[in-house]
Amino acid sequence: MKFSSDIIIFDLEASCKTFGKNEIEESNIIEIGAVKLDKKTLEIKAEFSELIKPGDYEILPEISKITNISPEMVSDKPNFKEVFLKFVDWYGEKNKSILSSFGIYYDLPLLRKEVRVSGLNYGDYFVGGGLDVRSLAIYYLAKNKHSTSGISIEHLLQKMEIKTDFQFHRALDDAKATALILQKIMIG
Repeated sequence: MKFSSDIIIFDLEASCKTFGKNEIEESNIIEIGAVKLDKKTLEIKAEFSELIKPGDYEILPEISKITNISPEMVSDKPNFKEVFLKFVDWYGEKNKSILSSFGIYYDLPLLRKEVRVSGLNYGDYFVGGGLDVRSLAIYYLAKNKHSTSGISIEHLLQKMEIKTDFQFHRALDDAKATALILQKIMIG
């Protein structure tokens, strides 16, 4: 199976006002990681990774424990708008790639919110929604007679017997892991 355009798998790490709530409007992106997959081979052909100094919500200790991203690591990093514009430049021309993530229902609305809060217009850079690899993975698991509960990137890699040494909950590694999952689903 071949796609008509390259696929950009992105992942976001975020801090929030209240740990455990994960409210989009009360969260700030602290890291963007992405990989660009070739539309024919699904091989990774480019990578993007940047830490971001949060605007409103400092990195909580619980977030640092999960992501290994500390407030000190982002204290001298650029704000979201600067990193987003670098990401868009890396992404390339509008309509030439498909945005994708593992759980697009969270990542895409959070990205759109941060773009809006930064005074930019999301529609100037991207069109439409995105491809949710998590949904494809649920189908894959059901088709292969696996349980579809408790799906995380790490859990899915184990079920698919894909060995990695990724640091989970870091944006670039999660994007790379999601690429491996999509490759397994689409290519086998």
